[in-house]
Amino acid sequence: MDWDVVVESFPLIWKGASKTVSLFAWSLAAGTVLGLAVALMKLSSAKPLSWFATLFSWLFRGVPLLILLFYAFFALPEVGWLLSPFWAAVLGLSLWTAAYQAEAIRSGIIAVDHGQTEGSDALGMTRSHTMRRIIIPQSIRIMVPPFTSNATTLLKQTSLATLVTVPEMTLLTQRIFSNNFKFIEPIFVLAMIYLAMTTVLIIGQQIVERAFRLKT
Repeated sequence: MDWDVVVESFPLIWKGASKTVSLFAWSLAAGTVLGLAVALMKLSSAKPLSWFATLFSWLFRGVPLLILLFYAFFALPEVGWLLSPFWAAVLGLSLWTAAYQAEAIRSGIIAVDHGQTEGSDALGMTRSHTMRRIIIPQSIRIMVPPFTSNATTLLKQTSLATLVTVPEMTLLTQRIFSNNFKFIEPIFVLAMIYLAMTTVLIIGQQIVERAFRLKT
C-alpha cells in the first residue's frame, strides 16, 4: 500500500462525492414518494390499482438495476425522451428504489393492529384520515429498519451510474486507474468513503429507532 497515492487519490475521488450524494438524495426522495403510492395502491380495495402495484413491484424488483439504467440512458432516446446521464441514472435508481420501499412501507402498514382501523371506523373517521393520522404514524417505527436497509443499498448502487457516464466517485476512481495505473490505493479510498457514508445512515437509523422507543 502506497500511502502517498492514497493521500493524492482522496481529493480527486472526493470531488465525485457531491454527485454521489445528489444521485442518492434525488433517487431516495422520488423512490420513497413513488413507493408510498405503490404501497397504498397495493393495499387498495380497487382491483386495478392493486394489480398495477403488484405488476410494478414484480417488474422493478425482478429486473436488474443495471438494465434499468441502460434502458433509461440508451433506450429512451430512441423514443424521443433524451435525458442527461445524471437524470437517466436518477430515473432508473428511483424506479428500482420505489419497488423495494413500497414493500417496506406496506409491511409497516399491515403490521399495525387491525383494531386501530376498527376503532377509527367506530369514530367515523374516513379511510384517508385514518391512514394519515393513525396507521402511517404508527407504522413508521416498523418501517425504519427495512427502509434504512434499502437506502443503504441504494447509496452503494449509485456506483453503477458510472456505466452511464455520471461523474460520481466510482467513475473518478476509474480515471485515476487510467492515469497512474495504481489500483489498490484508489479502490481503498473509494471503499472507505462509501463505508463512512453508509455508517452515517446506520447511525441515523439507530437515532430514529431510539427516539421512537422513548416515545413508546
